[in-house]
Amino acid sequence: MRYVIYGDIHGCLEEWKELRKLVPKNSVEICVGDIIDKGPYPIESLRYAYKNKILSVLGNHEYKHLRKYWGRKVKLDDNQKEIYPKLTLKDFEYISSMPFFLKLNHLTIIHAGISNKLYLNNAKLNLLTLLLYIRDLDENGKFLPLNHKNKNAKLWADIYNGHEGFIVYGHSPFINPNEKKNSIGIDTGCVYGNKLSAVIIPNTLKPWEYEIISVKAKRKYATPLLPLK
Repeated sequence: MRYVIYGDIHGCLEEWKELRKLVPKNSVEICVGDIIDKGPYPIESLRYAYKNKILSVLGNHEYKHLRKYWGRKVKLDDNQKEIYPKLTLKDFEYISSMPFFLKLNHLTIIHAGISNKLYLNNAKLNLLTLLLYIRDLDENGKFLPLNHKNKNAKLWADIYNGHEGFIVYGHSPFINPNEKKNSIGIDTGCVYGNKLSAVIIPNTLKPWEYEIISVKAKRKYATPLLPLK
């Protein structure tokens, strides 16, 4: 079974359709989350995913809308305030079906990151939610917020020991896919004007043997919180 895993879509539907032309037929297609928000076609992208039977793990942007739907106190930005009222029951059924992670033999798919101290088997909800946000870790392997000032911080993927298999992730935008021994980051910032990428994995017993495909963004739709690395 061949798997194709897409980086953060963020409403870049035109680029996604173009990228899908490069995907081998009869592949299982999976997103790393954050299909929604920021770009020109956020809701259309979400519906395109489930209409085409494309799977997705949960991203922090889907989770934010889902928590609002549950009645939690959530602060939406201006873009999200426009999107949320337009989401239907069917949209939320699809979002609710998204797991925090997917494990397929030696392949693991998450949205953002993991620490070497976090084990997915029987993890509690408060730990699973970290999978949606982790970028940098401190000297003790603890999660750091986005605008931290820790000079010794390291990207989680730089120190990941492979205890949960080979990980494909998004969330942190890179100029090119961030290739490491035990992981690959495939958010290449399409919504920020760079490109949309995916990784093709023919064998989940050897997920480190992959092919990268990409298409250029048609334009810049949003400004990143941090510069692309």
